[in-house]
Amino acid sequence: MYSPKHFQMNDAALAAKLIAENPLATLIGPDERGHPFVSHLPMCLVDEDDGWSLEGHMARANPHWGWLCAQGELLAVFTGPDAYISPRHYDTRLSVPTWNYVAVHVRGRFELVDEIEAKEQVLKRLIAQHDPEYNAQWTELPEDYKLNLLKAIVGFRIRVDRWEAKAKLSQNRAATERERIRSASTPEMRGWLDLMA
Repeated sequence: MYSPKHFQMNDAALAAKLIAENPLATLIGPDERGHPFVSHLPMCLVDEDDGWSLEGHMARANPHWGWLCAQGELLAVFTGPDAYISPRHYDTRLSVPTWNYVAVHVRGRFELVDEIEAKEQVLKRLIAQHDPEYNAQWTELPEDYKLNLLKAIVGFRIRVDRWEAKAKLSQNRAATERERIRSASTPEMRGWLDLMA
């Protein structure tokens, strides 16, 4: 990712915050011919003693998981708030529009989680993150129904080798311009503008 120094976000806590708040990843890895293939999947960030992992699942019918098992490395892209920035916010009329955004790129190795109990644990962590109230309903579902659902998916874990984050939030503009941009922004974007101020 092209990331000039003033847009680099090196704080791991802020990168983790972006992933937790925007868990739908664009998962990019090669197909059987080595061409890029994309799956859009919610993921759960697990912060362990030996580093980060991402967990998720996909439909068994999706061929992507088989290719990733064979190829290994992949890229997961998480994006946060983004917004068009009009040049009317700048002090000089000799300005052009741009786009502000926050993104985290995570690279790692794909590990299949296909044993039923381990796969259910991945599923339960995703439920706990996204819909904790659903856990009681999941627990009460008939066992054969749950088993059929679990057989229809493959779980996976991505051991994070490296990550990079970018917060392109007008840090290269004058304070008066940044304030005008902030005033015109959505609450989500204002939150990130304030964090990076």
